[in-house]
Amino acid sequence: KKIFMDIFKPKNKPINNNFHAGTLSFELSCLNEKIITNCGAINKKFGEGPEYLRFSAAHSTIILNNTNISELIKNKSYKRAPQNISLNSFEDDENLIWESSHDGYLKNFHKIIKRKLTISKKTNTILGKDEIISTKANSKKNNYSIRFHLMPDCNCLITNNKKSVLIKTKLNQSWIFKSSSASIIEDSIYIGGGKRVEQNQQIVIYGNIQNRKKIENWSLTKS
Repeated sequence: KKIFMDIFKPKNKPINNNFHAGTLSFELSCLNEKIITNCGAINKKFGEGPEYLRFSAAHSTIILNNTNISELIKNKSYKRAPQNISLNSFEDDENLIWESSHDGYLKNFHKIIKRKLTISKKTNTILGKDEIISTKANSKKNNYSIRFHLMPDCNCLITNNKKSVLIKTKLNQSWIFKSSSASIIEDSIYIGGGKRVEQNQQIVIYGNIQNRKKIENWSLTKS
């Protein structure tokens, strides 16, 4: 299996003009087949892509108050972006562990976002722990969404308790997504081959935070 996580910090205008606001998003491939993705991007030889493909909601990450983690301003680089992005990596005989965080929501919502991925070395299992941490006491309720975009050839079925999603891939791999809170399935789009718009689906966990900390646990397991 292969897993990619976005921990890149915007640094300069030439890079930022092509950068996406998907901090701490991840993508997963297993047995030569991609499963978790982002919405993709238009190949520049086919024209300039729409800005929404660069938005945080177009990536498999944690979004607060439906606001981009980095505010993309065309021709002006980034108006707002995380100043601190961290990744600590640990491993033992059983697991590889990534602990990451960013402060992209610190100035506007007084929140730090953390994501921990525990990647099994012996099985095709990923455990996720997403945290939203308040840095100031605030009586205002903040909404969040955690998105997992699936490849277009994946079919999914949510169970009655809405805390498990059965996923079947094009090559007949079977995966189970489980979450500590209820999730839903929403339509999305994927840009195939850098030019072709395809219909896909995404698993989304919605919730709100009013206290000092909110934790959402989830897992992806090949069955």
